[in-house]
Amino acid sequence: MSMAERAIVLLLTGIALFVVNVSRIRRSSRRERWVLALYGVPALYLSVMYLTESDWLNLHDLANQSLGRIARLLVKWFEQT
Repeated sequence: MSMAERAIVLLLTGIALFVVNVSRIRRSSRRERWVLALYGVPALYLSVMYLTESDWLNLHDLANQSLGRIARLLVKWFEQT
């Protein structure tokens, strides 16, 4: 898939999600808008990763680094029983 196709997919997805939530955003308080904006930061980061096909640190890497050791220990324990 080319970069232009990926950009179109992101644009259409973003428009669809924004149109659905426009009325909710208008009725929300200032605090709720900040929370929605904070959800947008990781979404924007992952969108740029998708668009550029970059091999940056992603959610899978973070989960693997934080929970990977525990998961491997559990797998070894289950394999022994």
